[in-house]
Amino acid sequence: MQEISVVITMDCEPSTATSHPKATGPLDWAMGERAVTGYAAIAREYGFPCTFFVHPETITAQADMFKAMERDGHCVGLHMHPWKYAYSRYQGAKYRCHFGDLTELDATTLLTEAATLFHEAMGRHPRWFRPGTFSANDSSFRVLTALGFRGGSISAPERMYRATRSVWSGCEPDPHRANATFRQLAGDLEFGNMPLSADFEQVLTAPNGRRMPADFRPDTDWKGQFGVTYRSIAQNIVAQVKARAPAVPVLNAISHNMFEFRDAADPFTQRYREMLDELCGACARAGLKPVGTTLADIAERALKVRPPEEEFAYI
Repeated sequence: MQEISVVITMDCEPSTATSHPKATGPLDWAMGERAVTGYAAIAREYGFPCTFFVHPETITAQADMFKAMERDGHCVGLHMHPWKYAYSRYQGAKYRCHFGDLTELDATTLLTEAATLFHEAMGRHPRWFRPGTFSANDSSFRVLTALGFRGGSISAPERMYRATRSVWSGCEPDPHRANATFRQLAGDLEFGNMPLSADFEQVLTAPNGRRMPADFRPDTDWKGQFGVTYRSIAQNIVAQVKARAPAVPVLNAISHNMFEFRDAADPFTQRYREMLDELCGACARAGLKPVGTTLADIAERALKVRPPEEEFAYI
């Protein structure tokens, strides 16, 4: 049976007491710990490790827990919302923006600071990265590569969140080497990017006007808000990946550390299990074997894929 990789990710935000009352994140560190350990425990029931993208304040406060996660086979990388970092470190006076707002110099300076905090907590440089809300610009991959990052999950295909500088229309849907000058294209940088999996059957519009495809996340009540089910999301994504037949086929799921994933009656826990059940079921029906892995593995495999050759457009 042909295999398809499954990467279960979580963005680990700072506590709201650390950043800003309007920010997403756990109420306190204890809640964040319950979210991480609960999420990982359920993923392990399905045979999947997790990949955690951790904000600098969070890795500083919870280094022991994330070191234990690494020892258990999970992957730990860096996460960044510049504006959340701004409130915890600079009282909002510096970096009060989204990652895609940053100039090349400011992004380099900010990530250097964040990587130093990560190194102090974990004893090593971070190699993997995801920006908050998948916010990025055309210099982002170049900056990450120059700073020694090997890969990340930077893009959310067809997402259109202009307010957070997360615009990914027409981008590569599958793992690839990043491009030095145009973020939507594959390129030849030494940086492997794993896009968020997306159901391209339709692009949905939220009440706030933001547009995005459905994806693998328990955070959103897809059926209640948009009338789509995890079965249709899983069925469509698996079929679309199989039809594209990429060099590195992967299903990439996401959540956040403000849901505890412990109470069986909790809607977020129920949706998480339903999502995983439907993901595995869709794979079985498509004749695919879901194999759990981490962003580290996917990024390294993407780096082995030959950069695409594109015919010049004489227009």
